[in-house]
Amino acid sequence: MRVLLIGSGGREHAIADTLRRESPALELIGAPGNPGLAALGRTVAVSGDAEALLALAQSEAVDLTIVGPEAPLAAGIVDRFRAAGAPIFGPTAAAAQLEASKAFAKAVMHDAAVPTARAETFRHADDARRAVLERFGAPVVIKASGLAAGKGVIVCETLDAAHDAIAHIAEARAFGGAGDEVLVEEFMTGEELSLFVLTDGTHALPMLAAQDHKRVGVGDTGPNTGGMGAYAPVSLASEALMGDVMERIVLPTLTAMRARGTPFTGLLYVGLMLTPTGPRVVEFNCRFGDPETQAVLPLLTSSLLEPIARIARGDSLAGVPALTWRAGAAVTTVVAAAGYPDTPHTGAAITLPDMSDTLRVFHAGTRRTAAGVLVSGGGRVVAVTGLGDDFTIAQARSRAGAAAVRFDGAFFRDDIGWREAARITAVARA
Repeated sequence: MRVLLIGSGGREHAIADTLRRESPALELIGAPGNPGLAALGRTVAVSGDAEALLALAQSEAVDLTIVGPEAPLAAGIVDRFRAAGAPIFGPTAAAAQLEASKAFAKAVMHDAAVPTARAETFRHADDARRAVLERFGAPVVIKASGLAAGKGVIVCETLDAAHDAIAHIAEARAFGGAGDEVLVEEFMTGEELSLFVLTDGTHALPMLAAQDHKRVGVGDTGPNTGGMGAYAPVSLASEALMGDVMERIVLPTLTAMRARGTPFTGLLYVGLMLTPTGPRVVEFNCRFGDPETQAVLPLLTSSLLEPIARIARGDSLAGVPALTWRAGAAVTTVVAAAGYPDTPHTGAAITLPDMSDTLRVFHAGTRRTAAGVLVSGGGRVVAVTGLGDDFTIAQARSRAGAAAVRFDGAFFRDDIGWREAARITAVARA
């Protein structure tokens, strides 16, 4: 079987690594891929443009295309491939609005009675500021409605900070067109969870829940990033809780999308807040999350290829058994470049630890020079996943692996999974 994998980050490397472990004979083509993915298959310097990617898929006679990042999905690559009869995994542009427009996602959740934070949407900064003053107060969350690479969310502790955030998004245009609409959203308290769900638009196969660390600094301090690390499983994600999430959030959302004539197929990412009144949706994404993918997929023991291929062909998931997982835990630590998330430094030569059964190193922002030297090429450079029989072992392996990554200016958070570690300590002391 020949698979085309679109994207160039750690998420795509992790998907490729999972598929190759499942099916060693699989032929993988990355477009454009990265040096890590290149070790598992071929890479081709084609990215972004749907017509060029479709031409590549047809010329290579691929059996399946998997889309990693959100931008091609929002731009309609699935629509174009389907029109040409080419199997592709992901939602249509209309369905991808669940991620591409936070205002759209809120409307869907309202229709489906899905629990989420109260929010209002504005096109003018002054109207957003008035809403903060008159109806929301502080703390409050200010969001760019469109795609902002995971960085368009600002948690504001004070009214002044909220006004600055609105100016940053709507007036300074820090996230470009993503700030055409601004959401003023109720601040929710609790722990966050990330849940991936494979779906054919009606049936759904949930994966293990993970917890992401968005803030750049230790203790979840500093600005939001695309993600500094993640771990799975999460002890808070009980079978009862996940059943509640499926019944009250996932399935009603899929029903609402079908009712709109925009059925959602592919990977639905559900960002949750575990509030005192129960789980509520923080956001939806329309693809595998990064870096949660690097923590979740190494634990998978059942097939990833089979359900993805079924969805890509337009087949039903009815009768497909639940996914299975290895015992133990995975912890992923992102090693980032100096200056991240604002102005990351690039071009530094990199030394990496070796891959093993208990340590996976996923390339995210790397490239090779003309001389073949591996160098940093982005803000989040690599994601190092430690696997172990329990969380503590996995965390220690991830930290040690991250510390073994060498390049000028490298930094990482050494507290990924700190809430889980605190729960383990509390249980031990009880």
